[in-house]
Amino acid sequence: MLMVMLLGFLISLAAGWTIAAADALFRAEERPGIFRGTAGMILLLITAAVGGLTIAGAVIWFLQSMISAAVVVILAGGLVVGGAASKKLHVNAAGDANRMMLGFAVLLVLYALVWTYLPPPPAPPEAPAAVPTSK
Repeated sequence: MLMVMLLGFLISLAAGWTIAAADALFRAEERPGIFRGTAGMILLLITAAVGGLTIAGAVIWFLQSMISAAVVVILAGGLVVGGAASKKLHVNAAGDANRMMLGFAVLLVLYALVWTYLPPPPAPPEAPAAVPTSK
């Protein structure tokens, strides 16, 4: 249980870090190298979409693995701490791109780790419905 809570916190920390960096990169007037221009904006949108899907999959794993009210506290705390840490390091748009890609890489590693080695517990089997017999 402790390992699930720790991994859930790390996932939400990396998610907050990535979201804050992506937000700063989207708001930047002059984006760095690969994200400059129309093609760069399309690449940035695709990267953000894949990151969002990775975050959603990891959060779904956490919600399935630990059914408790503590899940909301762990997720919210990690998002706030990760976002605050990412904003503290904000210097320029190139740093935003580096932080976003680093956070995305950490999310992918955590996602692969939790779904490979710690799959959520299986759902309990459903009992067949009782059918009343006629007389």
